[in-house]
Amino acid sequence: MNSNPLQEIESEKNLIGYLLMRGVAGQEDLGLSPDDFYMDTHRRVFEAVTDLINEGTNIDLVTVTNQMREKRLFKDESRDLEYITSLYKDTVPFQPLEYYVRRVKRVSDRRKYVEALNQAIDKVKLEPGENDSVFSLVEQSLMDISRQERSKGLRKVKDDANALIDYIKNVVAASQNGTGGINGLKTHFTGLDMATTGLKSHELMILAARPGNGKTTFALNIAANAALKERKTVVIFSLEMSRIELLLKLISADARIDSYALKAGTLTSAQMTQLKDSIGNITSASLYIDDSGYLTIQEFSARLRQLRTTEEVGLVIVDYLQLMSDPKAAMGGRQQEVANISRGLKQMAREVGCPIIALSQMNRSIENRSKDQRPQLSDLRESGAIEQDADIVCFIYREEMVKPPEELDPNKRGMAEIIIAKNRAGATADFPLMFNPKISRFDNVPL
Repeated sequence: MNSNPLQEIESEKNLIGYLLMRGVAGQEDLGLSPDDFYMDTHRRVFEAVTDLINEGTNIDLVTVTNQMREKRLFKDESRDLEYITSLYKDTVPFQPLEYYVRRVKRVSDRRKYVEALNQAIDKVKLEPGENDSVFSLVEQSLMDISRQERSKGLRKVKDDANALIDYIKNVVAASQNGTGGINGLKTHFTGLDMATTGLKSHELMILAARPGNGKTTFALNIAANAALKERKTVVIFSLEMSRIELLLKLISADARIDSYALKAGTLTSAQMTQLKDSIGNITSASLYIDDSGYLTIQEFSARLRQLRTTEEVGLVIVDYLQLMSDPKAAMGGRQQEVANISRGLKQMAREVGCPIIALSQMNRSIENRSKDQRPQLSDLRESGAIEQDADIVCFIYREEMVKPPEELDPNKRGMAEIIIAKNRAGATADFPLMFNPKISRFDNVPL
């Protein structure tokens, strides 16, 4: 029985012996590196094996020992040769090569994780700065080890056959069970769900609009639908509004009560009943709000990782991207800082496994266009990195906000146009919604 769970010498011996006796097929990537081996001799032998694989040379006792001699990998040639020859003669592997590869990799990853933990302890003791920043560094280093463990490297597509079949089955089932082919998170805004087939677990969606067009309201409506109708855990990071302001908007939308009447306290008895029901709905939902006002991308990541230990997060909303900061990138200028923030949001969507909706500002240059002020991708503030990292970019356009009343088509009053300007996994599109700012609510247009 192995007394040390961080090493498996017998698995290493069997793996090296297997390679010396039977070689590998072609230039096969075993998914191992020399430092995955605990014993130094095994590391040096496998370094020679790796070189031969890269050169396309057959693996056997002679080619391996010759390679070690040429690369000066022997420390004591006679003793090393005696040991390697004994592995060739005496090893009797009863399992396929993949079994020994998996065993060696498993304990190697554990050793790396223990090393990362020890380094983390040193960082906590010695690293200057605020706790959130220090803890974020520690968490990131541990996540890097975990991510490397899950990484598969190059794989033949035949390995994905079962996963692909399962995915197609789920898509077909979704199209046949009345959900309209929606296989991601439903926002319950028909046009958005049809264009995206639902928000996917790895996606970063950017929602942008000029001030006063309702981007916070639209994001909160999606949040409420995800929390109340889809029963998902939703996290809202608000850098502009307080949690009470956000809750009032959520309650106003759910109860369909004029937010001014709500704040002024001029409510009828019927509205009071509606209000009580909505307060119960919203406060019983799995909603988390962070209204710190100042938020670095490191703090954002740390808080999400912490919540993920206890909750399966279904949706994250950031209001808004340009108010976040990254002290590490600030010296490189605002463009570089926004690029780091944008990339950090995308990475967290993949890491946490849920869609992230980040609200974004737009350049004021849009107001200088005399004819068409419909937003486009170049109107995003610091647009390059944001557009690159985003899977979906949506704009809210309200014609009544840019045209004088006498020029406005009466049919456009109380209407908003949602413009999907980028959709990595599908087509671009636009669709109308009804918008009532008094009750903080967007609604689908009745068919």
